[in-house]
Amino acid sequence: MAAVPKQNSNTNLDMVRNGKNIYSYSHDCIYNKGGEKMEEWQKDKYLMIARLPRMERRIKEAEAAIRQAVETSSNPAVCFSFGKDSLVCVDIATKIKPDILIINIDRGKGGDLEEAVEMYDKYAKQQGWNYHRVKTPRELLDIYKEAGSITKVSREKNRANLLKGILAARKQFSIDCEITGLRTEEATGRGYLRRFGTFHFSKAENIWKCKPVLHWTGEDVWAYIISRNLPYLRWYDLEAPFVGYERARYSNWAGVYMAEQGRFVRLKHNYPEEYALLAKTFPEISVYT
Repeated sequence: MAAVPKQNSNTNLDMVRNGKNIYSYSHDCIYNKGGEKMEEWQKDKYLMIARLPRMERRIKEAEAAIRQAVETSSNPAVCFSFGKDSLVCVDIATKIKPDILIINIDRGKGGDLEEAVEMYDKYAKQQGWNYHRVKTPRELLDIYKEAGSITKVSREKNRANLLKGILAARKQFSIDCEITGLRTEEATGRGYLRRFGTFHFSKAENIWKCKPVLHWTGEDVWAYIISRNLPYLRWYDLEAPFVGYERARYSNWAGVYMAEQGRFVRLKHNYPEEYALLAKTFPEISVYT
């Protein structure tokens, strides 16, 4: 398998865009399973954005936030969801502190796609990341089965289960600072985060919070990923024809929220095996597809 060279912040963007090799790692790990890839005009768009002065400002702000986290806390960790935003955070953080702790919360069946787990397990070993997965007490599909219907699935139970996994990771690794890929642009309910800035101490949770890409746009995130040849999930290429790259979000594949916005239609089209498993649990989702 061809290795993807690590890129530094002074990467020559004209050298990054090198034709078929731009996705050398992703081709081996993901694209052999089929699916669309980002078109050349789209890559060119993001490479142009990567050259803009605003990108230099964005990256410097993110680097400053992570350096502050590293200098202030004893054991910071990057919360890696396999999504595009946290991928950027991992890349910047490992340039500043190569052995920084990287944590993924494993929600079991219904959580991360197997191809995502496989892809980043391999990439983490290749890059020498200090990478660990921590399981939640219960698997997502088990919580769903207990509910009995998608209309009865409890957000509170899902969040409580995820929080238990996060707390377990904090305890196991003595984490005193969490570096996350939260962005205010991605959800209207995140606007309040602006008042805390990219780094603050949460008294409620007794932990430092670092949000390096808080002010980034979706275009900024993709400009960084493409210009630095980072391996991203096939999920995004499959979601993009429906919602666009900037609006595409990766989360647990068995999510049952936003059903009326086409979530199940896209799952059935892009991941038929996973859709069939979810439909076995909730046959009523067929009305949405």
